[in-house]
Amino acid sequence: MPQPLSLARAAKLAGVKRSQLQEKLRESGLDIFEGKIAIGDLLTLYPDLDLDRDPVFERIQRFKHDARPKREYSDGWVPEPEVLLARLKEMQSVLVRTKALLNRNEEAFGEITSRLEDLHDSTGDTAAKEAVEGILHWLGKFLHDKQQPHDVRAEIFARDLFLKVLAAKVSVTPSGHEYLVEGRESLLEAGLRSGLHLDYGCSSGNCGMCKCKVLSGKVATLREHDYFLSEREKREGYILACSTTAVTDVVIEAHEAGTPKDLPEQEIRASVTGIESLGEGGALLRITTPRSNTLRFMSGQSVLLVSEDGDEAEYHMASCACDGRKLRFFIRDRDDAFSRAVLEKALLGQAITIRGPSGEFTLEEESQAPSLFIAAADGYGPVLSMVEQAISIDNADRIHVYLIDEPAWGEAFENRLRSWEDALDNFEVTRLPASTGVSDLRARLMEENPDLGECDLYLAGPDDLVTPLARIIDMDLNARHCRVCAIH
Repeated sequence: MPQPLSLARAAKLAGVKRSQLQEKLRESGLDIFEGKIAIGDLLTLYPDLDLDRDPVFERIQRFKHDARPKREYSDGWVPEPEVLLARLKEMQSVLVRTKALLNRNEEAFGEITSRLEDLHDSTGDTAAKEAVEGILHWLGKFLHDKQQPHDVRAEIFARDLFLKVLAAKVSVTPSGHEYLVEGRESLLEAGLRSGLHLDYGCSSGNCGMCKCKVLSGKVATLREHDYFLSEREKREGYILACSTTAVTDVVIEAHEAGTPKDLPEQEIRASVTGIESLGEGGALLRITTPRSNTLRFMSGQSVLLVSEDGDEAEYHMASCACDGRKLRFFIRDRDDAFSRAVLEKALLGQAITIRGPSGEFTLEEESQAPSLFIAAADGYGPVLSMVEQAISIDNADRIHVYLIDEPAWGEAFENRLRSWEDALDNFEVTRLPASTGVSDLRARLMEENPDLGECDLYLAGPDDLVTPLARIIDMDLNARHCRVCAIH
């Protein structure tokens, strides 16, 4: 009997987004058990599934076209040779078991045919003879028919088997989250890319903070690490997620930060690697942390930045929490020493201290409700960070971003927003003039979102704009969730 598929894998096999599959399931009323869907139910949802178009192969071709070689022998989209060989051996085992079952079925058909023939020869009942002859005729035609029917279930089985060679599924306990490890990713890298807040510190095998326990499945070491695991820990299944990849589908026991309070206070010495001028009095500050000390944060949070001269300022991150090394910040002229140093590019190449993170303005990551974001002025940073995280997690039914024009940022992010709009059919951006006020936003939200009571709202911008808007939403718009980042 074919094994049920996880939602993540089923979505890949069907060539749709996980959120689209979840919406289909809600509309159909089909039951899923422990986050899995039967192949038959998948075909019920997508009866016209185009199996001639293979999204897995298409993705490989795109990766091969876009990738830059990471090693001399490969362009990085396939697993390490040792891992690939181990997965192929697992595929061999599956094929051996499948072929063995097929052989047994053929033997059973042969035995059934022989017994029916004996019954036909031994019975004197004419009606029984005719019935047996009919069954034998059907069996003969069934077994020797050259025109085999098109078996969609078999094609899905084969595609799923191939996908397992390229991507292994990781199930995390006790949270129940699932994600796929692709190519040469480590368990940690794939988890962060998927939007999970797994424990980690250096991400390079030095600190041991990403230590977790493998409960089932096979893993392989990607790279050596300096952190010492005792022989007892190894026997019990403990590994470092940053230095290990999945060979087969695995279940790991690992801690995840569920709220901002679960994240540790951090102080990191980093480097200013880029300052890009944007619009009128605005710049994009790029900071890179050491490989041995990356920043753990949740999208939407802020940190305190301290320059070598002692100038400091608090800014929200404009980058996704899925990458704790390469951080982005929108810097606007605040008429203080720190912002002036950034706008004059005096900090370029210097060291900078990061302290944090802080703030409760974060994403409702478990929610599948439509997500509406409103960003103005300094609210652009946290909103873009959260939107990128929401896209990475792929839980929201739809995402709609309202950007109130800010001259300081210019058109620096038009390409990114446009690429999201082009790639995602559930993503929309509405650009509003700088003169947009509270009443304008209220009217717009009500007009364009009749299901506002089922939506999650995120408001980030000047206090005199988002605070009264939040009050109105709370009083008479009745949104499902409303989180506010009022920036003074």
